[in-house]
Amino acid sequence: MKKNVMTISAAFLMIAGTTVATASVNPVKPVAGMIEKIADADPYMRKHGEKVYLNYLNLEGNTVIVKVTDQENRVLYIERFKDSPVVEKAFNFESAKSGIYKVEVEVTSGDRTYSESLKVVR
Repeated sequence: MKKNVMTISAAFLMIAGTTVATASVNPVKPVAGMIEKIADADPYMRKHGEKVYLNYLNLEGNTVIVKVTDQENRVLYIERFKDSPVVEKAFNFESAKSGIYKVEVEVTSGDRTYSESLKVVR
């Protein structure tokens, strides 16, 4: 048993040493302009079944409004994020009535609006 522990420990040390050696041979170089590109990134919205996941990296500290509307433009949900560096929300439409729903993200700087639609069929 003691020999197995020693063998496993030696294997982990070899793997860790290889990782450090590889990282020093091929260092990661920063890409010029990468921060500006990330700061201007669009919100990421992903549909999975009857759920919508929203992630937005708000490095500029803009006011962000997240809104959910139905097919008749009735506001079902609204939330304002002020000076929040990260906006994360998940919306579950599993118990919603049939219809078309829209998740909107409005960024006050530059008056940008992004949206994702979801059709619920029962």
